Amino acid sequence: MKRFCLITARFVIGIMLLYLPLVWAAGLLPVQSNVRYIPANYGLMGMRLEEASHQALQGGPDVLFAGSSHCYRSFDSRLIDSAGIRCFNLGSSNQTPRQTYALLDRYFNNYHIHPQLVVIEVHPDIMENSGNESAIDILSNTYIDRPMLSMALRQHSLQVFNTLCCSSIDRLLRGNKALAERLTADSIVHVSTTTGDTTVNVDFTYIKGGFVELTPYCYKSIPLKPKTIIVRNDQLQWLQRCLRLLDSHSTPYLLVEVPSTRARYQSYTNHNDFEQKIRSLVDRDEEYLNLNDNRQLMSQLDDSTCFFDDDHLNQKGATILTKYIIQCIL
Repeated sequence: MKRFCLITARFVIGIMLLYLPLVWAAGLLPVQSNVRYIPANYGLMGMRLEEASHQALQGGPDVLFAGSSHCYRSFDSRLIDSAGIRCFNLGSSNQTPRQTYALLDRYFNNYHIHPQLVVIEVHPDIMENSGNESAIDILSNTYIDRPMLSMALRQHSLQVFNTLCCSSIDRLLRGNKALAERLTADSIVHVSTTTGDTTVNVDFTYIKGGFVELTPYCYKSIPLKPKTIIVRNDQLQWLQRCLRLLDSHSTPYLLVEVPSTRARYQSYTNHNDFEQKIRSLVDRDEEYLNLNDNRQLMSQLDDSTCFFDDDHLNQKGATILTKYIIQCIL
């Protein structure tokens, strides 16, 4: 029995020592595998997290934004800063409340920032997302600390775990070289993406403060099928944990659903149910804004000139939205 246990222990240790280098190698190869390692992805999360940590060491922002691509492509940090408000946009692609919590945990508890307001963008499609894609994006572009480790393990995803291992080893061996070598000098990533039924080539340009500006493009609408929103209970719970964390730091918050095209918004068959679930988490009605129902704002947002696709604003739309949100937070 003792001999069996010794052989088993050696086998497990050998597998672990072999597994980590294989995961790292697979993550660096441009082939399909169960390892996804994407430093300097199109959302430019590496630059955002690096700047966020630097700004946190200098006292942090007055207003912190968090959420998905609907956040980092909608709230223009340049306009907010010009209004005399120090801000930072901590959004990332497909960021769900699980990842939002990890980021808030890092910057509130590790860096001890004290913003006057935290704006969390909520979107129906994101609340039904597992969060695996967002976890992989974030883990590929930052160092691993307690909040990131906890977030990765609680995803219960082999791909996320492999990204955690690959990112940790790559940073240990190569430092920030992995990130720097994939960024252009002017912080622009060239992307081929789909909007409606059209494929377009666009530039994602990182702007100081966490905002990402896209090449000007106007959405060409297509018919949309009815869609039922299915909110994941775990994401609803993580959103509630985000609010509890902010409450524990006596930090006011605002939940915001940014505008989609009218066709997209009207395609949701049960948006009232979604809205009720979000409102159930806040103490006061004014802590949640569904901007799709704001007549003043929506009268300025034309589907054919202010959107990049059916649920993302283009730069013209982002400018209009940002000017409106400034009025809300001043």
